[in-house]
Amino acid sequence: MVRIVTLIIAVAAQILSTNSVWADVATSPKIEMQTTVNEIVRIAAIYPEESQKAERRAKLRAVINPKFNFSEMAKRSLGANWNDISIEEQQDFTTVFSELLARTYLSKIETVKPGMVKVESESVELSRASVKTSVISKGDTFPIEYRLSFQDGRWQVYDVVIENIGLVANYRNEFSGIIRKSKFSGLMEKLRAKVG
Repeated sequence: MVRIVTLIIAVAAQILSTNSVWADVATSPKIEMQTTVNEIVRIAAIYPEESQKAERRAKLRAVINPKFNFSEMAKRSLGANWNDISIEEQQDFTTVFSELLARTYLSKIETVKPGMVKVESESVELSRASVKTSVISKGDTFPIEYRLSFQDGRWQVYDVVIENIGLVANYRNEFSGIIRKSKFSGLMEKLRAKVG
């Protein structure tokens, strides 16, 4: 009986530990983020010219797509409005919003150089994690925090916090205002115009 109780306590301690279950996965969120940053820097160096923009972005897109949970970001960005639209509208929004996010992110990272991004620390609690990074640009340093969740055997970004402003919350506020004035159809019209 004592052995069973000891085993239960040991398992419970392992689960409640911040490094718990996720210590056994192949990589930590910090290592995965560092690997992604290294690959982005490598691609940017191979395709630096403006004439190589299409190829550069295609290669970068292939790197970031599996690292971002665009579906979760889309859902969180609509907030309570997500439940007010049909499944077809949810899918349509996710597709258009994902394209907008990917393009926006690509435009920010495609000129990254070695040493510009430093992956600093990670914090893991069960299936959620935070990876803190800093970006050096024109002599200034900007903190960027990536919030990730562990699903289907991998860590994926579901929010990005830039100088204490969450990307998802920022979009949610903007989208709520548009929906109040122009309904969901008005929001989709604006998003489609941006991704053109």
